[in-house]
Amino acid sequence: MNNKDLKHMKSDKEKNTTINSLPGLEVLNKHFEDYLNRLKQNLTTEGLSQLILKEFMEVSNFLITIGDQEYDKVRTGKNFDFSTIYSLHYLLPELFKDTMLIHRDVLLQLQISQNKKQESLVDDQAVQHHLKESKAILEKASQSFGQKISTELNPIQQADKKRRKLVSKVKHQQNPWEIYKNQFLTIQNQTKEIEKSAHILSDIILVFKDIKNHTQNICATLISELENSKQSISKVMDSVQNLDEIVKTADTISLIEDILDDLDSTNPGQETYAFDIELKIASLKENSIPVAGEDGLLLIKKIDFNKSAKKWLNYMLLPDMIELWQNKVNLVAFYKHSLLNLKSSLTLLKNNSTLETLPSQVQSIQNMLRSANANEKLQRKIIGQMQEKFSTEFFVTNIYNTEDFLKVSLQSSITQLTSSKNKFLTSAERKIHNILSFFSTKYEISTTDNPFKKLEAASKCIEYRTFKASNIHYDTLFLNKNFIGDLFLVPRETEKQKLQETLNLWKKGHNKAVLVVGNNLSGKSTFIESVAKDHFDKQSIVLETDSTISIEGRKFTTTKNLTEALQHIKKHTYNSRPLLVIDNLELWRDKNHSLLDNVKAAIEFVETESDQVFVIMTTSNAMQSHLDKRLPFSNSFSSIIDVNRAKNEEINKAILLRHGASHQSLVTEKGLPLLNKQLELYVQKLCKNYDYNMGEVLQAWTYAITTADDHKVVFQEKEYDFEDFFTSEEVIILKYVLLYKHINEIVLKNFLGNRYNISYKSGLKRLTNTKVFLRNPEGNLILNQVLYHNIREILKYRGALN
Repeated sequence: MNNKDLKHMKSDKEKNTTINSLPGLEVLNKHFEDYLNRLKQNLTTEGLSQLILKEFMEVSNFLITIGDQEYDKVRTGKNFDFSTIYSLHYLLPELFKDTMLIHRDVLLQLQISQNKKQESLVDDQAVQHHLKESKAILEKASQSFGQKISTELNPIQQADKKRRKLVSKVKHQQNPWEIYKNQFLTIQNQTKEIEKSAHILSDIILVFKDIKNHTQNICATLISELENSKQSISKVMDSVQNLDEIVKTADTISLIEDILDDLDSTNPGQETYAFDIELKIASLKENSIPVAGEDGLLLIKKIDFNKSAKKWLNYMLLPDMIELWQNKVNLVAFYKHSLLNLKSSLTLLKNNSTLETLPSQVQSIQNMLRSANANEKLQRKIIGQMQEKFSTEFFVTNIYNTEDFLKVSLQSSITQLTSSKNKFLTSAERKIHNILSFFSTKYEISTTDNPFKKLEAASKCIEYRTFKASNIHYDTLFLNKNFIGDLFLVPRETEKQKLQETLNLWKKGHNKAVLVVGNNLSGKSTFIESVAKDHFDKQSIVLETDSTISIEGRKFTTTKNLTEALQHIKKHTYNSRPLLVIDNLELWRDKNHSLLDNVKAAIEFVETESDQVFVIMTTSNAMQSHLDKRLPFSNSFSSIIDVNRAKNEEINKAILLRHGASHQSLVTEKGLPLLNKQLELYVQKLCKNYDYNMGEVLQAWTYAITTADDHKVVFQEKEYDFEDFFTSEEVIILKYVLLYKHINEIVLKNFLGNRYNISYKSGLKRLTNTKVFLRNPEGNLILNQVLYHNIREILKYRGALN
């Protein structure tokens, strides 16, 4: 057998091997032709989506299966034909990946089309046009891939020299199948995510529609009630105009009484609206939603639908609802006032047997009708604005826009919320009672106590006082107590002398314990830190919650259980006489350990161990008064030191020390140096305004300072009043935080039960949104430090604090 025959035999063997390997491609071709035939049929949007998700995904699965089979042959080196490998691993995958991406993107667009139809944003004609275009794109892409398979199955193509050269060239390249396979699987998973998100969004759309319908029903009821009341007033008008005999006045008076009985001052849905909305959006949560395809990638937005919807409703819708309800209350009050006056006038006419003043009564009824028409016009305008917001913003499919989903502007956050939201939490009966209290004189709508203006003024005040980044280096000297060194410490001689006397007696063996009281920023912590350093050096134990203490080399981790911590101290201090500091006693509490139990443990420790351990505790004056009503708290201490008020000269010295450390020149707005006398007068004014509280005055000093260039700071004497805009429910929350330092939603909900959702939840949110409360790193809400003095004074004025 010569070489030529051998070559022919080898060629025939390769050809036979190629033909035997082709059934996989042939079956793939058959699968794809079946899919293409189904694609050409008449399909609905849902039908086309299911065709992609099922039939096309089956085609992709089959391609992966035969690709894996051939890849296994390559890895084992047994019975494979590289020409087939070239088709399945090198040539077809790239084109099929593009086809898969087109199918994925079309599937997403079909979902968007369905969602927009569900929200009535597109009509059937637009959907059908979109479906037609989608099918055309898929058919074109699929036909292109089908033609490529057919070409690979063509024997002429198999024998083409150019192709053989390409096949020979890639033999020495790394097989890319695993990479393509992973890309196919990724696209399959993405289509599953698109399918999953379609169901999620459909459910969310139903929730959004429910909220719209619920709100619109309330608005429709308000308009209906308004129209009914107008008809009632018209009946009165007809009755009065037809009065031609004294005896008929009785019928008119009876009609007025019936109308007064029927006038309902309560608002539809007002008391339960927030709770109803909360229930409706309770099922919403955070979801990752595919929103677009871009350069082969699938863009996904992570959206908390519950939080976004709640925020939008609170800021964009609720203020309008409150205004609608308040307008109705005002109008009903006006009706009642006018009808009562009319009834009195008619009764007087009846008693005097005269109809002389009847024209003036007709005029008063005409005034009522004019007011009703004006109110209806205003109500319809507000409802129109709400409808406009609903029809342009409150859509689930807005996630597909480039803007943030349900975006709430800063303007809305600050001003729209300042509608009289507190009245939303007040019963309608109380509102009517307040309005009726003016009936003995005349009906008027008060503007001096407008909650909007109060909250706007309060917001300006908070903004003015808020820490400014440009002043950071200067303000830090005044606000950061950890920065304060010995040179910054201003001795409080009277308090130090009192403590020294107590300490001398303790050193002689007497049982002694000191309670240091003072409001926030009064310097309690700074004072006891100074005591510890001056008299105990390293023989001091500072007991704090959730921290670690070391006694005689033994470490102990504290919780909120003060009893346990004190027992450990008692057990391991028999060889020493240390100082024990419990700063901010009110922080020792959690759901398992009440403050009262911890305070009882502290009192017991003082009574039994204060000859061995010198105990200093600190708390606020308000908490001291609170505990004294429940326990013999203050009487358990041998000395009580109140650091609330510092002397004028001490505060003045503290300001000068800190300003001097800034190495800045103090100038007026005109650039002139601030004279010492001017500075002393302003400090004295601050002392009076803030009750000589050292920290409050230091903080207030920074409000008036603006950092300038050339090592200068500008002094601008300016202040905004902080208005009392709080509801009675908010006052209760504020008192709690003033006493206990912090609060969170769970604590308040557990404490109040069902009342939390009905009366307190919205109030807590408003206090947070207006920055009266800030959230600390632990997730608890604390009182904004710049407002402590104002809140304390407001609570005193409202009778919540002694």
